[in-house]
Amino acid sequence: MRCRLFESPFIHCDETRAQVLKEPDRDPTSQSWMWVQASGPPDRKVVLFDYTTSRAQEVPLCLLESYRGYVMADDYARYNTLALQPGVERLACMAHVRRKFVEAKKVQPQGKTGRADVALACINKLYGIERDSRMSAMSSVTSVVRKKACLS
Repeated sequence: MRCRLFESPFIHCDETRAQVLKEPDRDPTSQSWMWVQASGPPDRKVVLFDYTTSRAQEVPLCLLESYRGYVMADDYARYNTLALQPGVERLACMAHVRRKFVEAKKVQPQGKTGRADVALACINKLYGIERDSRMSAMSSVTSVVRKKACLS
């Protein structure tokens, strides 16, 4: 399964806390982690779950050790080491990027338009293009052209 995952030009990664109540030699309140990697075309999706007791940067390095391609993950710093590997490029998740601008907008003076508003408007345009492309079977080339035009 991991070989099939690595065939994809990009992999989505995330980790989430998992509490295991009856694990040998571990306190029931200790933290464990489920690392998820997903990839593949819609008709051949691959999703792997890896359980660890650590959230250290060595975990994603080990899980994606021989992978070459794009890795999309949240802003968790442990994924930064992946981008230092030859042939690996880290991508930002737009939902997480958008969330940072929403937080920035909250501290703007009331009634003022700031950089966060400009960024959110641009992100919303991109989301609109993606929604339109899904609904109208727009070609990926047309979608890319429209996205580039909206960013200009």
